[in-house]
Amino acid sequence: MTIQLPENLESPILAAVDSGRYASLDDAMADAAALLVQRLKQEQVTAEQPATGDEPAAKVYKPIWEVADDIRKNIPAEEWAKLPADGARQIDHYIYGSPKRPTA
Repeated sequence: MTIQLPENLESPILAAVDSGRYASLDDAMADAAALLVQRLKQEQVTAEQPATGDEPAAKVYKPIWEVADDIRKNIPAEEWAKLPADGARQIDHYIYGSPKRPTA
């Protein structure tokens, strides 16, 4: 398949490939196509909802815990291993630099 894009769309895509964000132009275009398919599905769901004058059309969103889980899945295990084990108990220390609290 050959795709002709306007210069204002082609240049940033090629720059993303050149910077290493994508391994190849095919990978970049596959990502773009996936986003387009997701948008088309969202539009289809919205269009299929019955339009009653009483209720506004509800948008379909993922619950926040699914969004967080998707983000978590993209973080390598070695990055998780770098987090301190006492991060929740000593949050003020890690965020603001205050002295660590005594542990019980």
